[in-house]
Amino acid sequence: MFTRCTTALLRRYCSTSSNSSKLAETIASSIEGVDKASIGALLATVPELTKYAPEQWNRTVNLLTTEGMEVEKMLSIIGGHPSILVRPPEKIAESLHCWRSCQFGDSNMKVLLSAHPYFLEYTNHGQLAQRVAFLHSHFETRKNVYRLFLNAPNLVVDEQHLTEAKIVYLMQTMRHEVLEVVKSCAFTHDLEHLRCRHTFLERLGLFKPRSLKVDKNTPTGNPPVHQITDTSDKRFAVKVAYVTLEEYEVFQDLFLREIGQEDPHEADDEIDQVEMESEPRKSAYRKKGR
Repeated sequence: MFTRCTTALLRRYCSTSSNSSKLAETIASSIEGVDKASIGALLATVPELTKYAPEQWNRTVNLLTTEGMEVEKMLSIIGGHPSILVRPPEKIAESLHCWRSCQFGDSNMKVLLSAHPYFLEYTNHGQLAQRVAFLHSHFETRKNVYRLFLNAPNLVVDEQHLTEAKIVYLMQTMRHEVLEVVKSCAFTHDLEHLRCRHTFLERLGLFKPRSLKVDKNTPTGNPPVHQITDTSDKRFAVKVAYVTLEEYEVFQDLFLREIGQEDPHEADDEIDQVEMESEPRKSAYRKKGR
């Protein structure tokens, strides 16, 4: 038997469901090429969207349509950044102009904004132009800068000296090629993470920088950037370094002490000991994995 509380909850649910259905129908009727089911699914996935009035949807959709945004990408932007529905149209237009000035190509710009809708809050044209020029000088083409923003959106606002330190480490210390770096998410990680992963592989003899005299198309045998930087600790330890997670975790602790200069000589001795103890296991993994 239903209690009064249960009955009240069911009525509230049915009322909410009915309201969402009506809202989906109203919104869909004002957007060409969109059906009620698509809007209903979006409202169910992002309940926050139900608090915005159809007029707010209509205003934003009209602007994005006028700016040439396809329906699928438009809904991705709204679903990923609901507050855009209350952002003044002139501010959205200003942001779109800002991103178009990057010269990534219209199609790439739309992909970028649908992947990171909060970019439409950005209107600092001068700062963005400076950041694009800085990355362009290191990564050869604007398409590569687009790929960097797509994989590491933090590059838009990170302090330049922090980004430059990562570039130096990836491109000069590790000597990775441009395309390998831009296809990874390496820049989403801090420098300590990059250094720790690389140093661990280097001390295990699993990473050797490419010789400056060797053609850049010659395979190095080193793991690609994304396997080094973008994997979980467990996957990196077992699949890339061929050791246990526990061994990598011990190294992480010792490495942080080392770079913190808390008696680096002692840390070096302990790291060497960890590597000596893991050598038999490392050889066994090499036989299985290579």
